[in-house]
Amino acid sequence: MGADRDDPVLFPVRGISQRLDNDDPNYQAGVPDIYIALALAYDSLAAPAMSIDASGIASPDYTAMQPRLALSWNEQENGDWIVRLRPGVRSQAGNELTAEDIAWVFRKAYAHETLSSWRWRQVVGVEKVEALDRYTVRYRLRSPYPTFPNWLLPVTPNIVDSTEIRAHATPEDPWGIQWLNSNVAGFGPYALAQMDADHLLFQARDDYWAGRSETARVEVGTAPDRASAIRLLDEKRPVVIVGLDPDEIAHLSKRDDLTLHRVWAGHVSIEVNFTRPPFDNPAVRHALAFATPYDRIIRDGLLGLARPWHSPAKGTSQWGSCGHRHYEENPAKARELLARAGFAQGLKADLHIDRRPDCQRMGEIIADAWRRVGVELTLKDAAGLPAGELPELLLRTDCAHNLSEPIYDIAHDYAAMSQILPAPGGPRGVGTWNPRWEKNDEAIGRFADLLLEPDAGRKRQRFDELQSYLVDFSSSIFLAEVQYATAQNSQVPRSFLTANTRPFHAFQYQNCISDFYLPLRHPTGSNG
Repeated sequence: MGADRDDPVLFPVRGISQRLDNDDPNYQAGVPDIYIALALAYDSLAAPAMSIDASGIASPDYTAMQPRLALSWNEQENGDWIVRLRPGVRSQAGNELTAEDIAWVFRKAYAHETLSSWRWRQVVGVEKVEALDRYTVRYRLRSPYPTFPNWLLPVTPNIVDSTEIRAHATPEDPWGIQWLNSNVAGFGPYALAQMDADHLLFQARDDYWAGRSETARVEVGTAPDRASAIRLLDEKRPVVIVGLDPDEIAHLSKRDDLTLHRVWAGHVSIEVNFTRPPFDNPAVRHALAFATPYDRIIRDGLLGLARPWHSPAKGTSQWGSCGHRHYEENPAKARELLARAGFAQGLKADLHIDRRPDCQRMGEIIADAWRRVGVELTLKDAAGLPAGELPELLLRTDCAHNLSEPIYDIAHDYAAMSQILPAPGGPRGVGTWNPRWEKNDEAIGRFADLLLEPDAGRKRQRFDELQSYLVDFSSSIFLAEVQYATAQNSQVPRSFLTANTRPFHAFQYQNCISDFYLPLRHPTGSNG
C-alpha cells in the first residue's frame, strides 16, 4: 500500500533543541529544528531565480531576485535602499505584515548584538531601518552596497509578526525571546502545531500569501543514527532527507525511485595557520598550493561531485572570478619554493580532517601528493581539536552561509579573517559568534576599505583587489566547490520542493550543510 495522502512529510534529524528564535542572543549554530522552522514557518522578502546546468545541477541567480514578501526594491542616489512590501500578507496569528514589523525586528537584533546585527550593521552597513508608510521600508546604509538585493533572501533577522510577539513580551523579556523560542511568528507556509523533545509538527496554512501547500503537514523527528535516517526513504510514507554528504549523494543518485535536488552550494579548502612556523613563510604556503592535486581531489576525493574553486567568492556570486587563482598542480615548482624557504630536505606537519569518507579520501590524496615534494603529513581527527583552535593545517568542508553574496562570502568564509570578522568600529565578538582564528591585519584593513568605500564603481575594484590579495596570501588553498543535495522519496508531493517554494530556497540556497541535520557519522567514518 502507498502512503495515506494525509501522512506528514517526515524530516529525520539528529536532535531537537526546542529553541526556535534564530535571533536569540544565545543562539547556537547547527541545531536542526531551527533551520527547518526557518524553512517552513518564515519567509523571505525575495529569492533568486534558478538556472540548471547541463548536468542537472541548480545554481541560484542572484542577479535576478524574485519578489516574495517584497514586491520591489530600489537603490537611492545616496546609497539607501527602498523596499516595498506585498500588501495583504498575513501571519499564522492573522496579523498583516507591515513596514513596522521589519523595523521592529532590526531594533531587536541591534539591541542584542546578534549574528543578524553583525551581518546587517557591520557587513552591509545598515545604520537604520525605518518604516516610511505601512508597506514601505527604508534601509539607511553607511555607503553604497550594489549587491544589496541578495540580502532580501536571508531570514536573519526573521521577518516576524511583531504584533504577536509583543503580545507575549514581559518586563523581564521585552523582546519576547523566551516565547519565540517555543513558538513561531512568521509569514511562511506553515504554522507550528506541536513541539516536544522528540518531534515538531507543522500544519499548512490556508491563508498563506502564495496559496495553501499541497503538503498538509510536515513532521520533524529525531533519528537514532544517520543510516536509520536515510533508510526511511525506503518506507511507504513521505520522507525528505536534508544534508547528504558526497558518498550519500553518489549512492542515492543511482536510485530511480528517488528525487535528488542538487545545487552548487558549498566548498572545500585547506586552511593554513599562517601564524605558525613554517607556515608563516609565504613561500611555504605557495609551495603547498602548487603541490595540491586539485583534479584528483575533485575526481576521487569528492567522487566528481565538485568543480574548481578559484577565489574566496563562490561561483554563484556576481563578483566571483576564475581569473584570480593562479595555482595549479606543479610539483617541481613546489619543490623549488620549499628549497628557497630552507626546506629542501622536507618538513613534517599534521592535517586535521573530519570523520567522513570523503574527508578521509581527500586527506590521503593530499598526503600522497605532498609527500612527493617532501611534505610528510600525519592525518589527525579534527574532532579532537580544542574548541576554537585552528591547527597548523585543517581540511575545511561544508559552509553554506544563509546567502551567497560576494562581500559576505569573504566576511564569513575566509579563514584569514573569519570565523566572524569584526568590521571597523565593531566589537571583537558578536553574541556567541566570536572570532575563531588569528587574523590577517592587512586583510582586515583592505576589507574595511572595501566596506567603507563611498564610490560604487571603486567598491567593485576594491573587491577584485582583495580577492587577488587573499589568493596570493594563500592561507586558504581553494580546493573545490561542491554539490549539495536534498533527497525525497516518491511519496512526497512534487510541489513541496520546487524552485519557487520557501522550503526549496531554505534548504538549497541557505542552510545547506551536510553536518547540520542528520546524526553525525560514527567515529570510524562508517554510516551504519
